[in-house]
Amino acid sequence: MAKNTFPYGFILLISIFLVSNLAFAQEKSEKSTLEAVGRGEVKIKPDMAYLTISVETTAKKASDAVRENAEKMRSVIDKLKSQIGKEDKITTTGYTLSPIYEYNDRIKGSQLAGYKASNGVVVETKNLDELGKLIDSATQVGANRVDSLTFDTDKREEYRRQALTQAVQDAKSTADAVAKASGVKIVKILRISPSFEVPRPMVRELGFAKVAATQAAPTPIEPGELTVSATVNIVFEIE
Repeated sequence: MAKNTFPYGFILLISIFLVSNLAFAQEKSEKSTLEAVGRGEVKIKPDMAYLTISVETTAKKASDAVRENAEKMRSVIDKLKSQIGKEDKITTTGYTLSPIYEYNDRIKGSQLAGYKASNGVVVETKNLDELGKLIDSATQVGANRVDSLTFDTDKREEYRRQALTQAVQDAKSTADAVAKASGVKIVKILRISPSFEVPRPMVRELGFAKVAATQAAPTPIEPGELTVSATVNIVFEIE
């Protein structure tokens, strides 16, 4: 009975052909690339502010501390509402009632001396020019703490796109300069990876925590600038 066999040389020829085609395909798939990093930055003026104001009251009795605090805070809120715009908001941030202990030399220990009530509100306003006036008005009717003043923007997406556009243009300019100096040609973009730095709200220290009920001069407020940043990595095919 005859055996069904292939000549050894024919098998070797097929193997060489397959290996050659595979090597050619790998060489063809490997593309020369150029990677560039671009950065964009947009400096903007804040258009929002968050002002946190508190009323603290102390009394021998807890009920007296609570009552006095409520009366003063109501005056503060009414005053602020009369001055802020229709789109502005006032929100309660927290309320605490805590005992006050003082050291007594006679008994060589601490004893209850009274109670402290604290109520805080945050004013969200777009009228940055009136911030000093809001602080002064609030302190004149009972607020005795200015806890923080934070500046921000409600146009993050708009400024983020501007920073991204700048970053892409920066990366392309860098790639063009490198390609020209190297004597190569940019064919197309193979991959692009953007990243953003979200603008953090800018907190301003006002130089005091507790304030007097009246002040000799209006409180000056200068918002400053916010920075919106973007970075992009672009991989170009070159030849």
